[in-house]
Amino acid sequence: MSSEHLFLAKGRCSQSRQRGFTLVEIIVVIILLGVLSAVAIPRIGNVSSYQESSLRSSILGSLRLAQKTALAQHASSVYWVLERPSLDEWQISLVIDADTNDGIPPVDISPPQLQTSIPGDISLSYSVSLDAGGSLAGSLSTGDNLVILYNQLGDMISVKNGVALTSESSFPNVANSVDSSLQFSDRSGDFCLSLTGYNYASTCR
Repeated sequence: MSSEHLFLAKGRCSQSRQRGFTLVEIIVVIILLGVLSAVAIPRIGNVSSYQESSLRSSILGSLRLAQKTALAQHASSVYWVLERPSLDEWQISLVIDADTNDGIPPVDISPPQLQTSIPGDISLSYSVSLDAGGSLAGSLSTGDNLVILYNQLGDMISVKNGVALTSESSFPNVANSVDSSLQFSDRSGDFCLSLTGYNYASTCR
């Protein structure tokens, strides 16, 4: 065989080897497709469930932060505020009032992680028993808010809804004191804030 024929044969062999995939490459692709189908596709297919989970995680995390802030701010009143500015938007903030009798509304001290609105048309209800008798219960619709007051020990002492956030006198005080845990409920289930300020993702005990 001439050198020219050998060169052409080698060229054809190398081209044929470059056209296919190895067994390892095929297995890697299959594994990646499996991971995507298990993780990404359910989230894309059920966006509302993902948004609900995001709101729940944000609420639980911010409640812990509010308790720690109350423990650190001995001479001030610390409030946790959950708002629903629009049908598909939620906002959580922490506010503080150094003097509850000066007529000046509490100051927003929300850290950067709470300054971004949480999207989602989510059904969220709440229920808590009041010291004065009866209960405070309902669901947050557009324009509603729910405000929790912590004491210096990090305990939840008062809850109020429909608070005028620009009016100091509208914020919860001892007149709105509670005598039970605060139960939240969404379509995925319940989560709870106890009187001691501890929160957990299950029905109140």
